[in-house]
Amino acid sequence: MLLRKRNSLTLLCLLLACCQKVDLTADPKGTYADTSAQASAIVGTGEGTAERPYTVTDIRSLSLSGSEAVWVIGYMVGTARTSMSHAVFSAEADNQSNILLSHDSLCTDTARCIPVELSSDKWRKSLSLPANVAHFRKCLLVKGIPSSYLRRKGLRSVSAGLWLDGFDISSVAPEEWEDPIVIE
Repeated sequence: MLLRKRNSLTLLCLLLACCQKVDLTADPKGTYADTSAQASAIVGTGEGTAERPYTVTDIRSLSLSGSEAVWVIGYMVGTARTSMSHAVFSAEADNQSNILLSHDSLCTDTARCIPVELSSDKWRKSLSLPANVAHFRKCLLVKGIPSSYLRRKGLRSVSAGLWLDGFDISSVAPEEWEDPIVIE
């Protein structure tokens, strides 16, 4: 009888755990928001806000004179260990210090990427390629300070980020993309 109650209790706990909604993008400090709500809130590009983030192309052409954090949208396509000449565009990459963002989900050209520095353990766990292989070539909305990094215009001092898997950037900036390909 005791064994039967214990098994029933274990089964009940497992069922409750399985039915519980789990938001893997949630951050207790509010760094992340609801992915679907955030994606639907993006209405354009070119302003550096969460609703109209800068694109990779914007950052590459932006004057880096300010120290204000901006939002940028792009696809995580790789990482670069010590310089852009050591870029790796593969899910098997092991570097956790940065990621490369591009406007094209299939990009393998460093000239079309910006590096994003991941300077803390929090951001390495949340955004690095080795820790987020499932997000390889997926859309990311990230907030940081436009700055020179790896001798290229990029982002440093990341303060927020949100994976937007399945989001097609061309839906908010169709005039900017040349035949974008989104992998889902």
